[in-house]
Amino acid sequence: MGNRKKRMTLLGVAVLMLLLIGCTGLLIFSRNRNESGQPQKKIGTVYMTMNNPYFEVINEQIKAVVKSRGDVVVTRDSAMDADMQERQIDELIEEGVDALLVNAVDWKQIGSSLEKAEKAGIPVIAVDTEVYDDSAVDGTVTSDNYNAGVICAKDLMKKRDSGTILFLVQNTNKSAMDRIQGFQDALAEAGWKYENAGELECLGQLEVAQPLVEKVLQERQDIDVVMALNDPAALGAMAAMDAAGMLSDVLVYSVDGTPEAKTMIYEKKMTATAAQSPMKTGATTARMLYDILDGKEIDKKVVLPVTLITEENVDQFSLTGWE
Repeated sequence: MGNRKKRMTLLGVAVLMLLLIGCTGLLIFSRNRNESGQPQKKIGTVYMTMNNPYFEVINEQIKAVVKSRGDVVVTRDSAMDADMQERQIDELIEEGVDALLVNAVDWKQIGSSLEKAEKAGIPVIAVDTEVYDDSAVDGTVTSDNYNAGVICAKDLMKKRDSGTILFLVQNTNKSAMDRIQGFQDALAEAGWKYENAGELECLGQLEVAQPLVEKVLQERQDIDVVMALNDPAALGAMAAMDAAGMLSDVLVYSVDGTPEAKTMIYEKKMTATAAQSPMKTGATTARMLYDILDGKEIDKKVVLPVTLITEENVDQFSLTGWE
């Protein structure tokens, strides 16, 4: 009886061990499989900066879709450093990501990283801004950046017959360049006369734009229009103008449609912003991503519309959220 009891105990232990091993194996297997039972995909997202809520919203939209598919997102913040972005992309390639979603710091310098991704067989989508060689990416999702500048210029021409304009720019970013170009082209085509008070390279950052504008205002006080590549830069310029007691006399235009900019428009402190939709950008990018991974045909370039928000229509928009 003693030996039989001992054998039964050992048998029970062995069965328990097998069950534990089986459950552990099943858990490991399930953790590395997506909803379709396929190996879990790892998606790398790389942004020029996460010091801008616009990119945070885009990334959250992408993550929501990827998570719903049982896959995972690995996000990198390049902090406006093109060299850092190259290193981050290299690391993600080495980690074996299944796709890369890239918001380029420098639309030309990013080219070498895209070549590496192509050699590794990793599909790439350019998010929110184009790259210099669009044949190096599998798809591009942007807002209609050129038209964003055009509609700002058209509004300006309704309000003023001439002006002295200060531009806040980012000359390594195609989206930013297109916005300023659209604005300037619209004025030129209409024969609207203005003095260019300068183009300040501010990287689209509030904390960079504000001291640059402050320095300009120490030398001249005749600026009556600001055209900024995005809302953070515009808000930096507004802070400088306000401190100099000039804000009430200056028309301020920009692009984004942030809650902060819409609030400034509502309070009659800012003139207009050409609103983008980070939710639509993120959702469209995620849709394109899975179409590419599933081998479907896609429209390689998707351009999303923008809407001008002004004092006249700001009541139609939420002041606390994005469009």
